[in-house]
Amino acid sequence: MILSLKQLLEGPRGIVFVNDNQAFTDSRIIAEVFQKGHDKVLRDIRSLKCSDAFRLANFGEAEYVNGQGRKMPMYVLTFNGFAVLAMGYTGEKAMQFKELYIEEFDRTHRLLADLQVTLLSKEQKMIRLAVRNRILLLYPNLSIHSRKKYFAALYKDLKQQFQVLSYKDIPRNAMDEALAFICGWVSPKLVSRNVNEEVEYVEC
Repeated sequence: MILSLKQLLEGPRGIVFVNDNQAFTDSRIIAEVFQKGHDKVLRDIRSLKCSDAFRLANFGEAEYVNGQGRKMPMYVLTFNGFAVLAMGYTGEKAMQFKELYIEEFDRTHRLLADLQVTLLSKEQKMIRLAVRNRILLLYPNLSIHSRKKYFAALYKDLKQQFQVLSYKDIPRNAMDEALAFICGWVSPKLVSRNVNEEVEYVEC
C-alpha cells in the first residue's frame, strides 16, 4: 500500500525519526515519499560515489520483515546521507519532497536541541523555592531538621520523574511540568523511616 505524504507525516514514525538523540530516515520511507520502488532506492544508495568513511557514518545497513515474513535489506540514513542521496533526484516534484524532508529534519533537530538544554540558574532557584514552599505547606509545624527527610523524598521523586541525576538537569522545556509535579506532590509516610542519604536542601 502506498501511503500519502499526509499519512507519512502523521504516522507513528513520521518521515524522520529519532534514535539515541539523533535524527534519521530510512530507505523505505524515502521510497514512499519520492514514489520510487524500494529496490531502486537501494541501488541509488549502493551506487553513490562517496568515501567509505562518509558511507559508514551516514548509511547504516539494516533489515525489515516483509509481508511474507522474509528479512529484507534497507538503509538508515542521517541528514547528511539523505542530502547526498537526494542530490540525484531531480524535477519539480522531487524538489518539493526534498524541501519537505529538510523542513522535517530541521524541526526534529530543533526539538532535540530543546531537550538537551537544561535549566538556567534562575529556573533552578524557582525549583528549589517551589520544593521549599511545598514542604512548608505540607509540614508547617515540623522543625527544619525533621523536614529534611521530606525534602530528600521530594527531590528523589522529582529526579525519578524526569530521569535525571540532578534536578538541575531537567530540560528547560519541562520547567512547567516540573513545577506542576512539585505542587501536586504528596509525600509517602516517612515518620519512622531512617534516612541516612545526603539531603539536598537549600534555604531560599
